[in-house]
Amino acid sequence: MKKLLAAMLSAGMVMGLAGCAGQPSNTEATTQTANNEQFDIVIVGAGGAGLSAAVEAKEQGADNIVVLEKMSFAGGSTTMAFGGFNCTDSRFMDEQGREEDVIQLVDRIVKNGKGYADPDMAAVVAMETPNVIAWLDGFGSEWGLIRYSDLHCPTDGTIPGVELVKVLKEQCEKQGIEIRYNTPATELVADESGRVTGVKVNGPEGEYTIDAGAVILATGGFESNPAMIAEYGNPSLANIHLAPSQGNMGDGINMALALGAGLRNMELIQLSCAVAPFSIQMQMPIKNNGVVFINKEGKRFTNEFSEASSDRRITDDILAQTDAECFAVYNDTIYQDFMAIEEKDFFDEYRMNGIDNSGTVLKADTLEELAELMGVDVAAFTETMANLKTDGIGNEKVVELAGTYKEGPYYAVVVTPGVMDTLGGLDADTSARVLNTEGKPIKGLYAAGEVIGNTQGAYYSVGLGEAAVFGRIAARNAIEYITDRGGLTEHVPFERGEANKEETEAVKGNFTDGTYTGEGKGNNGPIKVEVVVKDGSITEINVLEQAETPNIYAGAEEQFIPSLIQSQNVDVDAVSGATNSCNGIREAVKAALGL
Repeated sequence: MKKLLAAMLSAGMVMGLAGCAGQPSNTEATTQTANNEQFDIVIVGAGGAGLSAAVEAKEQGADNIVVLEKMSFAGGSTTMAFGGFNCTDSRFMDEQGREEDVIQLVDRIVKNGKGYADPDMAAVVAMETPNVIAWLDGFGSEWGLIRYSDLHCPTDGTIPGVELVKVLKEQCEKQGIEIRYNTPATELVADESGRVTGVKVNGPEGEYTIDAGAVILATGGFESNPAMIAEYGNPSLANIHLAPSQGNMGDGINMALALGAGLRNMELIQLSCAVAPFSIQMQMPIKNNGVVFINKEGKRFTNEFSEASSDRRITDDILAQTDAECFAVYNDTIYQDFMAIEEKDFFDEYRMNGIDNSGTVLKADTLEELAELMGVDVAAFTETMANLKTDGIGNEKVVELAGTYKEGPYYAVVVTPGVMDTLGGLDADTSARVLNTEGKPIKGLYAAGEVIGNTQGAYYSVGLGEAAVFGRIAARNAIEYITDRGGLTEHVPFERGEANKEETEAVKGNFTDGTYTGEGKGNNGPIKVEVVVKDGSITEINVLEQAETPNIYAGAEEQFIPSLIQSQNVDVDAVSGATNSCNGIREAVKAALGL
């Protein structure tokens, strides 16, 4: 490993990250079709990877770029990232006296990845993440809250993925970078030699083709595509979900696959414990703080203690239980101890209080009362809780805190396994070039973030670095590629027509101010909403009544409603997997507004 890193450093192998816009070399002009829209770089996906690529490309001199986003908002699965940047050698670590060198970090990534992570790719992330943090620091985004050994998070307690998207989206707006929402790329276009020359898209204006000097895929994984999960060796996991982006359907993988791209580690799926019914990830500090997992027979069945690489063990154990669910049981002592740890503000706001205030946490003064609320056998449950020190399951923290379970109050929340991330994807090299099945680069095609399949290994162990680092690398090397072929161009506005203008205007804007109610038909019954209109625009949509399946409905509430408000268009696409719920909300909003 040391020899590998030394070689990379001595060769300046951080893939064009030293500035490469340069002057056109006039070697080969990019072939474009006159009747198609033309850009130097097309970035597919507006998550952390795609936005990093866009901002970096702009900073490196590329003006003629566009970002395509299939959803009506930016962020993708990045906004679900509650970890930060695994990083060494940052100024924040120096200030806090924390030490870990690059070699140690790479060793840990490879170890946690159980041998599936490419050491070269991991080394690039390890070496370049400090530069990313300094880059974000320059935008006024400080990542100096260091949790665990090296995990860098925002100092203001914001969810790391949310902060990354926020600051990069702001930079896109400041720099005039165009993001086209509700505009999925449907196909990569290539010439006879196999060089990628553009993309086909299906946007609000209809279907059209964009010619491009280079394409960067930043489309995320395929965790919301049950068919792909089943196809690549995990049929038992196809229908369990955590809180991934509903847009992560494997689009980039499948588009590149059609051009002969190689795949890596497609069978690797990261599971985690999710708090039902909201599909909220139960973080390791919660599990590791003495919480006891109880099945529906009232018995303990697994060692709840979780490390980075062992979360799959716990979720596999839960999958084997009745209804693939269990109860996470804890008491007030454990709750207060947990809230006193370093991550208090972070988890208090986004985890524990969010759950407790929802009314889904069962609370009782005695274990007998809690068992009745849980619907489990009272005798089996109380016997289990009385023998935590001697049941032989092996969680040292539970044994240590067993005595605290003699006093209430007690709490329980339903926990189920969920697919958090897909870890496989496209084969790529350290220059972010997509490789074909023979290991050779597909000219003009780059990738960044979760769509790459050889960086993380068997566990999501490099954090947000995979997105931001390879987003920047992809942008720099795409520019270098375009420059070598003829140079960057200036953006020329392109008129595609207004095919759907009348339809769009029928459902957008010019609403009458006021508060209205309406009802629609959901999957399990009526959905009643309250719609608030101010200054002619929809500002709030509050669901007053619904009886939808919680895990399914979450997508409609968390993604469809914000999409509708942002676009001011009631005909935005439904969230995959929650179509009936979305359509019910849509019908209710239309009824409220008299549409």
